Amino acid sequence: MYWATQVSPSLQAQDYTSVINFYEESIALDPENINNFWLLGLAYLLADREEEAKATWLSVISQVDNLNDLVEILEAEATNQKSKEQLENSLLIREYIREIEPELFNNQLHIVLLKSKLERLDADEIKQAVELFNDGFDLALLRETLGEILKYPDPTVLDLIRKSLAYLDQGFLEQVEELTTLKNQNILYYIELIELSLELKQDHLNLLNTLSQQYWKINNYQKAEDTIVKFIKYCPFLDLQLYGNSFYLYVLLRQSKWSKIESVSKTYKTLLEQFKQNPPEQLQQLSMQLLPLVAMPLLYLEDDPQKNRLLQNRLSFVFQNELRKAANLEKNANFNHHKKSKTLKIGYLASTLKRHSVGWLSRWLFHYHDREKLEINLYLINQVEDEITRNWFYKNSDAHYLFGEDPFGVAEQIFADKVDILVDLDSLSSSTACQVMALKPAPIQITWLGMDATGIPNVDYFIVDPHVVPKDAQQYYQEKLWRLPQTYLAVDGFEVAAPTMRKRDLPIADNAITYLTSQMGFKHHPETIKLQLKIIQQVPNSYLLIKGRLDSNTVEEHYLQLAQQEGIDKERLIFLPEYPSEEIQRANLPIADVFLDTYPYSGATTTLEVLWMGIPIVTQVGQQFASRNSYTFMLNAGLSEGIAFSPQEYIDWAVKLGTSEDLRSKIHWKLLKGRRTSPLWNAKQFTKDMEQAYFEMVSRNL
Repeated sequence: MYWATQVSPSLQAQDYTSVINFYEESIALDPENINNFWLLGLAYLLADREEEAKATWLSVISQVDNLNDLVEILEAEATNQKSKEQLENSLLIREYIREIEPELFNNQLHIVLLKSKLERLDADEIKQAVELFNDGFDLALLRETLGEILKYPDPTVLDLIRKSLAYLDQGFLEQVEELTTLKNQNILYYIELIELSLELKQDHLNLLNTLSQQYWKINNYQKAEDTIVKFIKYCPFLDLQLYGNSFYLYVLLRQSKWSKIESVSKTYKTLLEQFKQNPPEQLQQLSMQLLPLVAMPLLYLEDDPQKNRLLQNRLSFVFQNELRKAANLEKNANFNHHKKSKTLKIGYLASTLKRHSVGWLSRWLFHYHDREKLEINLYLINQVEDEITRNWFYKNSDAHYLFGEDPFGVAEQIFADKVDILVDLDSLSSSTACQVMALKPAPIQITWLGMDATGIPNVDYFIVDPHVVPKDAQQYYQEKLWRLPQTYLAVDGFEVAAPTMRKRDLPIADNAITYLTSQMGFKHHPETIKLQLKIIQQVPNSYLLIKGRLDSNTVEEHYLQLAQQEGIDKERLIFLPEYPSEEIQRANLPIADVFLDTYPYSGATTTLEVLWMGIPIVTQVGQQFASRNSYTFMLNAGLSEGIAFSPQEYIDWAVKLGTSEDLRSKIHWKLLKGRRTSPLWNAKQFTKDMEQAYFEMVSRNL
């Protein structure tokens, strides 16, 4: 060290005045020793006397050939200050080094690192490091700096990584992996970061999976598809092969790429059977999170619950066992807090209590809950708050918690709160919710509303009604089916804005008949589209309006190709734009004379909105939960017209409705009058039925 041993105690005590006095005396005794001037100036700098520091150094600079000694002294002290967590001092010294030797790349890396730790980093500092990049750097420093600034979403960070790629290793990939699994708002930056990282290791499965998910989020489905194909190519594990093919199918379904779906689904179904017959002895980490979700594409591909529910149950059984084994949970928690009480504590688990289908539909239950009998807790996973969250859910609950994706933290809070019944509203749409339910933090656990049941053994009940699953469905459900007396869902209605599109705005004749289909890309099954095309073929002067999240041009191409095969003029297909809000979407529904539902996955929220607006609807009833939502909603709205039990009946009802204005008018007024009397629009009674179910479940559990 350059400091004299005599000043060590003073430096340790940060008594810089004593250090200054020592070096002033040393200079008086030996004015030829230039290092004493360097050290005196440094002491002034540490004592926050910058001007005196600069003056001291300037007084002798003309006497030396170079400033190497000063730089070495400053470098050593900057390192020392950093080791003592005196980051401000270290940065100050580094900035003086830069003034003296502006071309030092290592010093610039230190400045970037320190400013990042002090949360004062700006892009110019990183840009300067990129410009100074050379081979004579400290590799450990480079890696530490990059690891620190990865979280700074700026293109200059990516530029520095590009320069550094040849010197990075597995440790860097682990840092990227950890960072990109966090929720963030800088998706484009993280996409490019992962792409760069994959240049180091092109078969890094976790990064490939994360990248495909990120492309999904920005609706770049082609890139998501390309990336998951690479994931599958490099994946040696059965469970991850199954997951990869599941997501591959999901991406293809989103785009309605049915030309590829058939071949991919064959591989996918083969993998499902292999897993069912002989699951791996140990699941990969990704499967530990996502396994219950991998059977979801089946809901959109086919209507065969007797086979597919058993597959779902098997996947969820393995998932729960492996998750609990990894968490060292041999048995379920001891719920000794549970006892008879006039008040029940109900926990609702969701990520969707906002402007989302689940939010719109579940809010009435919260609105009508009897708060004298129930205490309501919300456990929200990655929940983005909006006015629906605040005005309907926070307002009608006793406590709410916001979590990230840590299922153990969620489960611990639920158990600590002594929740009597935990209700999962997300089901197969949330891997975190599935993990929480598998951990069994509540004595009674229910799935309601979100999707079909998960098949997780620790879920006790699945809320249904007399119609939404067949009478014999219990044989293939793991959960006990709890049938409410009339409907498994009711709402008091929907907000409707002023319309932005009317029938007269369409490029059709005033007396034309309009059929509307309005669903996401997943639900555009080609066999159903062919039925819809046959309908407009049989109804003169009719048009098919296609509305929904047209997720890519391939959806439109899919319709037009099938229309050409059926000999339908493409002018009879009208693709509608997205609307800015749900309220406007509902207001614009009357552009349709008849609404055509999808199969094998029917509408749910959309069906309710169509019925609320008094529009006739045609649905084909299947066997699985996903193909019977419209069926139960129509029956509970007092409507039987339009319910079909075969493809031909679907066509017949649609043709009949399209060609009979009197029938359409009769249904319209029937639906509007039914708002006052139908179970579907009586959320208060529905809430009483749900609450009665809760108390009966507890009574059975005692």
